[in-house]
Amino acid sequence: MAKAIMVQGTMSNSGKTFVTAGLCRVFKQDGYKVAPFKSQNMALNSYITKEGLEIGRAQAMQAEAAMIEPTHWMNPILLKPTSNMGSQVIVNGEVYDNLSAQEYYKMKDNLAPEVMKAFQHLSDENDIIVIEGAGSPAEINLAENDIVNMGMAKMADAPVILVADIDRGGVFASAYGTIKLLPKEDQNRFCGVVINKFRGDVEILKPGLKMLEDLTGKPVLGVLPMEKIDVDDEDSLSDRLNQRAITDGIDVAVIRLPHISNFTDFSVFELIDGVSLRYVSDKKELGDPDLILLPGTKNTMADMEWLIESGLESMLIRASKTTRIIGICGGFQLLGKEMHDPDGVEHGGDMRGLGLLDTSTTFQGGKTRTRIHGTIKEDRNLYGLDNRVVEGYEIHMGVTTNLGEAIPMIELEDGRTDAYMRKDGRVWGSYLHGIFDNEDLVFGLVHDIMREKGINPEENHLSVAEYKEIQYNKLADLIRTHLDMDQIYKYLFGEKEEKVGCGGKTDDHSGKGCVHIYCGDGKGKTTCVMGLTTRAAGSGKKVLLHQFLKENDSSERNIIDHIPNITVIPGAKMDKFTFQMTEEEKQQLHEDNDRMFDKLTAMAADYDMLVMDEAVYAVSMGLLTEQKVIDFLEKRPEHLEVVMSGRNPSEKLQEQADYISEIKKIKHPFDQGLSSRIGIEK
Repeated sequence: MAKAIMVQGTMSNSGKTFVTAGLCRVFKQDGYKVAPFKSQNMALNSYITKEGLEIGRAQAMQAEAAMIEPTHWMNPILLKPTSNMGSQVIVNGEVYDNLSAQEYYKMKDNLAPEVMKAFQHLSDENDIIVIEGAGSPAEINLAENDIVNMGMAKMADAPVILVADIDRGGVFASAYGTIKLLPKEDQNRFCGVVINKFRGDVEILKPGLKMLEDLTGKPVLGVLPMEKIDVDDEDSLSDRLNQRAITDGIDVAVIRLPHISNFTDFSVFELIDGVSLRYVSDKKELGDPDLILLPGTKNTMADMEWLIESGLESMLIRASKTTRIIGICGGFQLLGKEMHDPDGVEHGGDMRGLGLLDTSTTFQGGKTRTRIHGTIKEDRNLYGLDNRVVEGYEIHMGVTTNLGEAIPMIELEDGRTDAYMRKDGRVWGSYLHGIFDNEDLVFGLVHDIMREKGINPEENHLSVAEYKEIQYNKLADLIRTHLDMDQIYKYLFGEKEEKVGCGGKTDDHSGKGCVHIYCGDGKGKTTCVMGLTTRAAGSGKKVLLHQFLKENDSSERNIIDHIPNITVIPGAKMDKFTFQMTEEEKQQLHEDNDRMFDKLTAMAADYDMLVMDEAVYAVSMGLLTEQKVIDFLEKRPEHLEVVMSGRNPSEKLQEQADYISEIKKIKHPFDQGLSSRIGIEK
C-alpha cells in the first residue's frame, strides 16, 4: 500500500489545492510514484478524463503536477452546485443524481465504499497518495458523516497537515480554533501547521509561531510567502475572478456569470504577453474590450435571466457590432436565439438567448461527456487555421442546432458539428472546453486582434506545456525552500516514534496473529467482537472493522466510529432482510460482499487486527465466497489478528481458526414476544 499524507485547510481557498499540487511535484521529483486524491469535491470547474469520466479540474491539475494521467479514481465524488440548496452529484465520473443538500447529507455515508475503492486503486499503483481535504475539518455540524476531512484521514490512516491563510487575517485564531474544536483523536492526526500567503519579514512572525506551537502542541512546518505561481484554481473563490485591471495591449473581458463553471478555459490568455484578462459582473465594468468571452455555466437559462436583469444583455448585443464575442459551452448556448427546456433539466420552459448566433438549444436528460478531436472546416477564414485539428472535452446537457444562418465551424471526429460562427467570423461558440489550450487557435485569435489594433505580435512565446512545467517546478521550489520536507518525509516513512501521535500510527507488529471465530445461535457474537475491537484499540493496536449484512446505524457504531485506532469501512444500505431478497438481489449482494472482502484484505496489511462481523454467516448463507476467505487466511500477513463472527462456520473455516468460541442460546426474550431494544439487542 502507498503511504498517505493529507492536506486540510482552516477554510476554503486557504491553499490546500496549491500545497497538494506542490507536494505532488516534490515527491515526483524525488523519484516516487505519487497521485493526488480528493474524496469529495464541490466545484463547477471540472475535467473529462481519457475514459470520458468527469472529475474536479483541481485533481486534473494536481495529476499534471505529479506528471501522470488524470483518472476518475482521483476524485470519486464531485458535487456541481445547481442552486443555493442543491447539486448534481457525480460518482466515479458519472452523474448519480440531482440532490438537495439535505438529501445528499442523508445518503453520503453510503458512498464511503466508493471512496475507499478509489483510494485503494490509487494506493495499489503508487508509493505516495497526497489527499486534499475540503473546506474546513472544523465544520462540526457535518462531522458525523464526514468522508472528506477527518473521516477520510481516518479511513486512509493519514497524518494531516493544516494549511492556514494569513492573508485574510486571524491566522492564529483560525489555526488554533480548527485544531481545538475537534475531538482529541482528530487533533492527534495533525502533524503540523503551514502558514500560507505570507507577506513581509518572517522574523516578526516567529514569536507568534512559537506561541501557536505551544498552545496546540503542533509544529509549524513552514511559512509559504505570497508568490505569483500560475496553476489552475479549484472554484469560484479563485482570486482570478477578482481581476478587474486593464493593462496595455488587448483587453479581454470574461463575463462572470452567477453559475460560472470551467473559468480555467481562459487561463491561457494570462500567459500571453500583451493580453490583459479581467472578469466583469456589472454593466458599468464592461467598457470597450477587444474580446468578450462567455464562459460555461451550470444553469444557462438562469444566467440568461441574470444577463437581462443586469443590463449586460443589451450591452453585449450592442458590443457585438464591433467587438469579437466567443462563448464556450453554456456561453455558446447563450449566444443563440432560443433555448428550450421541456423536461425541466435546468430551468424549465422556453427562453430567448442573446440572438448573436442563428442557433437553438434544447436541454435534455442525457449528459454529453467526452474528450474528442475536431477539425476546423475549410474556407472559414478563422485565423488561417482551415483544416487544423483541435482537441477538447465536452460536458453539457443540451443539444444545439442550426436554425439556418449559422456557419458550421468545427467537425468532430464522430461526425457531429461542434461549433457555429457568424458569417463574419467575429462571433462564434463551441462546446469544447480546453479549446484555447490549442495554441495555434489561441495565438491566431490574439495575433489577429493585435494586428487589427496596429500592435506587432510577439512571435517568440512559450508553449502552454512549457509554461505549465515552469510553474509546477517553481511551486516545487517554493515548497522545498519554505517547508520542512525532512519532517514531512518522516511522517510518511519515519520511525515508529515519529508516527505515533501523527495519524495515530503504530508499527508494533511483533508476534504471530491468530484467527478468532465467534459463532453459535445465542445473543452476543457481535458484542464479543466489539469488545475485542475496543480492547485492541485501547492497547494501541490499529483495527480495521467491517460488518457484513448489517446497517451502518447500530448503537455500538455510535461509539466505535469515534474510537482512535479503529478504522470502520461502512457497508451498503440493507433495504431488506436476506430472506426477503430475490435470487437476483442475493447474487448482487454476493458480488458486493466479495468486492468488499477484496478491499478489506488489501488494506489489512497495514493494520494489527481485521474484524469482519457476520462474515461467517455471510459465507454460510452463500453471500460471501468461502474460498476467498480460506485463501486469505492461509496467506494472511503473519502479524495480523483476524476476528470473524456468525453462525454455522464450515469445517474448512474451523480448520483455519486458532480460537473458536460458541455462544449457545439457552433462553431469549424474543421467544416470549419481546422485540429488539435499542442499546441491548441493537
